[in-house]
Amino acid sequence: MSDASRVAVYYQTQYDAGNYVSPLPLIGFITHLYLAAYHLNFNKVGNSVTLNDHPPSDAYYDQMWPEITELQENGVKVIGMLGGAAPGTYTCLSEENWDTYYPDLYQTILDYDLDGMDLDVEQSTDIEVVTRLITQLKADFGQDFLITLAPVASALEESGNLSGFNYVDLEHRVGGNISWYNAQFYSGFGSIFPDDQYVSIVEHADGVFQPEKVVASTLTNPSLGGGYVNTDSVVQSIRDLTAVYGRSFGGVAGWEYFASIPEAGSPWKWAQLIHDTINGAAAKLMGTESSQSAKDAAYERIMARKAAREAAQAETDVDLLSGYRLETTGN
Repeated sequence: MSDASRVAVYYQTQYDAGNYVSPLPLIGFITHLYLAAYHLNFNKVGNSVTLNDHPPSDAYYDQMWPEITELQENGVKVIGMLGGAAPGTYTCLSEENWDTYYPDLYQTILDYDLDGMDLDVEQSTDIEVVTRLITQLKADFGQDFLITLAPVASALEESGNLSGFNYVDLEHRVGGNISWYNAQFYSGFGSIFPDDQYVSIVEHADGVFQPEKVVASTLTNPSLGGGYVNTDSVVQSIRDLTAVYGRSFGGVAGWEYFASIPEAGSPWKWAQLIHDTINGAAAKLMGTESSQSAKDAAYERIMARKAAREAAQAETDVDLLSGYRLETTGN
């Protein structure tokens, strides 16, 4: 599997109904594990970092840390997810608070031997805060340290955006220090199927976001949020996007591990399916690498799905407008 063909999962829920959820079955199926979610908390100087509701050193994680090390020993890169829906983290990293809170983040990365950080900025944040953080992390931890971001997918097209800054601008400023983007294709900000939005992102702004830098994040279970796409459709998208972009396709990430289907109680099977699909698509590509027709056919399928989606949306819009007119006229 090439570096660009990533398979990643977010690992936020360590205990499900009191039962520990081990990440070890993921070995052999994933390239990256996102350990979520790290937060910086005001008024806890020197001890401001929490992993979800507990400090990383809390006994709550005693079973997890040795297994995280085992994943790393088996070639899985472990990346801390910083931020998310809970507010405050990036305010702690503003210029006026930097010297107070950044040292805690630095020490946490060092103490737990994290391979990178995934910046999930879901509150309006000044771009200078993010560029400073990216630049400092690279300076402190070196070129092999992975820095990713997790914008909603539409933000990469300069549309709906939770972060408050322009991602095209960010890529122009510090893109050389950004490993890739885990674009959230769910919750009303995008969908991996139909898959034309992925193509639109790659083609946006003169191709500023190359496919190897765009990982499609999708929900692994409909209970985890809006915009769930079933695994059969995800598989179809992977096959066609791999046919179009070849080994440059950025890969797929799943939110989140513990509840993943298609097989309840065996959450690693989602990662296994994605892994096998990407590998299978790559193997097929090797047999047809010189054939432009395979790429063209996949692109046509993607555009056909786009046309069907737009037609369905237009029909819905007409129905809504007709209903509105009936209500306003009283007929």
